[in-house]
Amino acid sequence: MIDWSGDSAGGNLAAAVALKLRDDHFYPQPKLQLLFYPVLQGIDFQLPSMLQHRVGPRLTAASMCYYVAMYLEGSDANKDVFCNNSHVDASVQRMYSRTFLNVDLLPAKYRQNYVRPAPRPVDRQLWERLREKLINRYFSPLVAEKLHGLPETFVLTIENDPLRDEALLYVRRLMSAGVDVTHRHQFGYHGDLQQRLGVIVPYVREHL
Repeated sequence: MIDWSGDSAGGNLAAAVALKLRDDHFYPQPKLQLLFYPVLQGIDFQLPSMLQHRVGPRLTAASMCYYVAMYLEGSDANKDVFCNNSHVDASVQRMYSRTFLNVDLLPAKYRQNYVRPAPRPVDRQLWERLREKLINRYFSPLVAEKLHGLPETFVLTIENDPLRDEALLYVRRLMSAGVDVTHRHQFGYHGDLQQRLGVIVPYVREHL
């Protein structure tokens, strides 16, 4: 009886491992995956929560661009390219904006006053260099073609968090795939896992 859990970047790893174990028909399958304000994609850095939290007191969209650039290339030289969404081919951006990264699927309150910035020219060399990594389901679980067969899932999202919207979209996709999902949303800022245990521990005790 095992579970996979993680917060922020650790949530990305937990979601990726759950997908990999499913794909490899690993036995025994995890009973739970616990995702606390997880990173779930590196394709769109202009979701409403990203724009709302471009700067701020905790994790920001700008820092996420830095972290993803460092993770993928070992350098922050292209962090601004990521923030401008110039790292992904325009046709791919449009495809995902109609499907797995569709802002229209977010709650109405998060779409109020949302205006996507005008597109910038794509850095073709960067895209060609990173495309296989960016759209890989083990890096961007949100754009995995299929999410069926994953373990029962607990997702914690935070209001003032640039990662809020991708987690909300993941919750929606998991539910649509027939995964048993418990979603909890809290106010505050990204992090402070110790302060979130009041909603996490009771769930784990009941389901593990």
